Amino acid sequence: MDLLHYVLINYLRLLISSADSHSLRYHFTTDSSPGAGNPSYQAVGYVDDIQISRYDSKTRRVQLLLPWMETDINPHHWENQTQIAQYYEGRQQEITRDIIKHFNNTKDRNNGFVLQVRFWCQMSGDENENVSGYEEFAANGYLFIALDTFISQYVSLMPDAEKMTDVWNGRKSSAEKQKWYMEQECKTWFKVYLDYMKETLKPVHPEVKVWGRHRSEEKTSLHCLAYGFHPRPVDVKWMRNGTDHIPSDEMTPILPHPDGTYQIRVSVEVPTNEGDTYSCHVEHRSLENVLIVNLTEQDMQESKTGNQSSGLTALYIVIIILLILLAICGFMFIKKKFLSRRGQAVKTEEEGMEESDS
Repeated sequence: MDLLHYVLINYLRLLISSADSHSLRYHFTTDSSPGAGNPSYQAVGYVDDIQISRYDSKTRRVQLLLPWMETDINPHHWENQTQIAQYYEGRQQEITRDIIKHFNNTKDRNNGFVLQVRFWCQMSGDENENVSGYEEFAANGYLFIALDTFISQYVSLMPDAEKMTDVWNGRKSSAEKQKWYMEQECKTWFKVYLDYMKETLKPVHPEVKVWGRHRSEEKTSLHCLAYGFHPRPVDVKWMRNGTDHIPSDEMTPILPHPDGTYQIRVSVEVPTNEGDTYSCHVEHRSLENVLIVNLTEQDMQESKTGNQSSGLTALYIVIIILLILLAICGFMFIKKKFLSRRGQAVKTEEEGMEESDS
């Protein structure tokens, strides 16, 4: 039933999300394994997918990563954020001790844990008035507890976590305090951040490039690259004759760019058939309608030309290397001949001098 609760949490989270939603999230990591080094605890804050702050157990101070944060927001706020970060550092240590106490895996007890906590609040709606949130806990990469904000209780996601869940829910104020922060405190400061970050978070429409390559007489691979878009969620797919969706053979993760935008490439393999047409369809928050980019014969020609150019380039490199090797061999041969003749001349001259002395 607890796992079902967790699935329900995520499903409802998707239902309340909208095109105008924004998120404020924090990732906390504690490494208690032997030789973990310093810092053993780190916390990173994000507005949507833009990193805004960082804290670790070495500096024990919140470091601001956007220039306007230090000049435009009351310094007392960041002092408060540092205190909150220090509180969570202590909380992580308590959770680690609980894990060691309640989990049955002796190997993990001896080797220590990497504890990860993800705390997230999301605002949606035209005026960003709808607030939701969640909190997840993972040990060594496995989720084991989540906060169900609808019933203000923690739910276990694996058998070993049931005892911990009972203990945490016995401290009723713990779950309620986290829920209050998500729905009240988070909302207050989130709106301040969003006000300053309007331009940074403004949707940017994707650029799209398509190309194809003949793998054989029977098979052709098609590639669609969508790039330079923000925010992150996007849907990219190939269509045959404008109506038939082609399941993707290869899809890269949505990758970030340094400028805060994203890219993704979707590839499919199709039968080589001159009667069919292909197009890449892209749906994104920045677009009013689906962006459709058709694959043309020129795109295929560019691909083939590109292959030929690559082949010619490789051939030219081989020829140049061979010419250099031939030049070196010729130089060594001439040098050897020159030294041989010079040696012979010196020897002849010495013999002539000996005859003259006699």
